[in-house]
Amino acid sequence: MSTTIRVSEQTRDRLAALADSTKRPMTRVLDDAVDALERRVFFERFNRRYQELRDDPEVWAEIEAERRVEEETAGDASE
Repeated sequence: MSTTIRVSEQTRDRLAALADSTKRPMTRVLDDAVDALERRVFFERFNRRYQELRDDPEVWAEIEAERRVEEETAGDASE
């Protein structure tokens, strides 16, 4: 299934140039671009939330305590 989307002529030309240089269909280039943007947005949000946790000393102390327990438990499993 496919659909039509409107893009500027400049974007269409850029897609065509990328498709030509990579020897792939424009639809695949566009799919890959959307995948890359999704990953970038995910990790930007992830990193921002992680920093929020680190900036809260009380919450970060809880996380560190959980990690210590997990490390001790993982050490028990290898014995």
